[in-house]
Amino acid sequence: MQKTHYNKTRPLVSLAIISAIAFASSGAYAAAVSPKPWVSGDNVLDLGFNSITANESALKSAYSDNPNLNYSAWAHVGDWFVFQNTGLQDVTVTVNGSSGFVPGVTVWATGSNVFDGGTEGFGSEISLAGFGTPHSFNATGKMGDAGTLWMANGQGGNVLETLGYAVAGASHTVDTGWGETILNGANDVSLTNTFENGVGGSVGANTASLTFNDLAPGWYLAYVGGTDHASAGGAYELAVSAVPEAETYAMLLAGLGLVGWRVRKHHRASIQAAA
Repeated sequence: MQKTHYNKTRPLVSLAIISAIAFASSGAYAAAVSPKPWVSGDNVLDLGFNSITANESALKSAYSDNPNLNYSAWAHVGDWFVFQNTGLQDVTVTVNGSSGFVPGVTVWATGSNVFDGGTEGFGSEISLAGFGTPHSFNATGKMGDAGTLWMANGQGGNVLETLGYAVAGASHTVDTGWGETILNGANDVSLTNTFENGVGGSVGANTASLTFNDLAPGWYLAYVGGTDHASAGGAYELAVSAVPEAETYAMLLAGLGLVGWRVRKHHRASIQAAA
C-alpha cells in the first residue's frame, strides 16, 4: 500500500523533543533481552551532522537463514541497540561487516520510552519450529504479527511500530517460523508516517543499510544478526548517522551566523572602547 508522506509540523516536533527528553532511559530492562553498548556510551543523536557507533561480533544466522528455526530470528544470540533521536532529521542505520558476516538489521520505534526489553516466553507464542519467543521471534513483521507479541506495546513490551529491515542474505517467503516474509534488500514495512516519511536503503555482500526520511524525535530499537547459515559470522560496526532536514539545517546555519555577527560586533565595540 502506498503511504502518503507529509511534513510534520514544528509544534509537534517541539513536543516530541520535550517528551523524548522527559522519558529518558532509567537503565532498567526486563529479563528477555538487553541492549549492547555504544562506543563511549553515547546513544544520542543530537540535531545536526553526527554519528554514533558500536562494534560487536555476531553469529552467522541469528537474524535469519537458520534451518533449525525455520529461518526466523533468535533474539538471545543477536545484538540489540537502543538510540535516541533528538530532532527531526534524516537518519541512516548501517551495518558494515567483516568478510565472514552477512548482516541483517531491523529498526523499530518505541516513541517516548526506551525499549523495556520485552517479556520472556510471552503467552503461547510457539513457532512452527517449536520454539517460543524470544528464543525465536519475528524480526521482519509488523507489531501484532505472530512472533512479535513478546515485544509489542500493550502485549509483552513497548514497541510501537516496525519501521524497516535490511537483509544481505537470502530471502525466505515460505515455511518460515512465524509465517513471516524475509526479503533480501532494504524493505519499508512501516504502516504509518508517525515516525518517518519514508524508508530506503541498500545491501551488499557484507553490508546492510536503512535510511529514514524525517525520522521523528524519540527512542528507537535496532536488532543486528547474521543472515547466512553457510557463512562464518564475524565482526561488524553499526553506525547510526544523522543529517538534519533542509529547513532545520538552514535554521542552524542562520543561528550560527547570528552568533558570529554578535561576536564580531562585540569585538569591534571593544576595540573602539580601548582606542
